[in-house]
Amino acid sequence: MGHEGKIPRIFNSISLPVLLIDRDFVVVAANSAAIPHLSRSQADIIGESCYKVTHGSDEPCWHSKETACPVKEAFETGRRARVIHKHRIKGRIIVEEIVATPFVEDTPQIDYVIEEYRDVTELLDLRDGILPVCLSCKKIRDRGGSWHPIEKYIGGHTGADFSHSLCPDCF
Repeated sequence: MGHEGKIPRIFNSISLPVLLIDRDFVVVAANSAAIPHLSRSQADIIGESCYKVTHGSDEPCWHSKETACPVKEAFETGRRARVIHKHRIKGRIIVEEIVATPFVEDTPQIDYVIEEYRDVTELLDLRDGILPVCLSCKKIRDRGGSWHPIEKYIGGHTGADFSHSLCPDCF
């Protein structure tokens, strides 16, 4: 199998939701992680405007003074753009970092932008110091109300690894 046959498999193996958007702001491809993330079928995403798919709006997101559009910026500047947006996903408001990267081919014109989404809601809660911890067992409560061991929670949200030893006071 040549590289061409592997591209769809590679695209669909990316764990982050990813959309490929053309110059008309129409979604031309969505990876498999985007389908459950957006709570839409592939058929409901492909051929629809990116602002309709992500914001449920008939108006481009840059028409709002409060919302920057990374796709528009990537097309205009030819450089990667990052923004933070609030989206309603599966009935709850989440905060996402959106990274839009120009897809550069053999021509100087950028025909597509690759847009990827990272849920940073819980990371923002960590930054703001809003982290409920059990007084007794030291487990951390997530936004869904589930309790997790501190090492698992922080490691899962930051990539940090933990090692255990005794401090001088406990030794």
